[in-house]
Amino acid sequence: MVTRYEEDLKKSIVEMVKAGRRSDELSKEYGPSADSIRNWVKGAKSVELEDGTEVTSKEFKQLQRENQRLKEELEILKAAA
Repeated sequence: MVTRYEEDLKKSIVEMVKAGRRSDELSKEYGPSADSIRNWVKGAKSVELEDGTEVTSKEFKQLQRENQRLKEELEILKAAA
């Protein structure tokens, strides 16, 4: 069974890791595996874009998927015209 954790809990744990707490001790305290916590931290790293905005790697991946979907839709519309 896959356990889903609330975004608020994920953000809190990520902040605790950034403040210096270890993922294995947070795992014992809050329940998610240390690997999950490391993945949350990795996904929360931000990237600054050329226009100065910052996005997390998770948001960036979502934008890439949306961009690909829109390109596919555009190709379908071009083919139908």
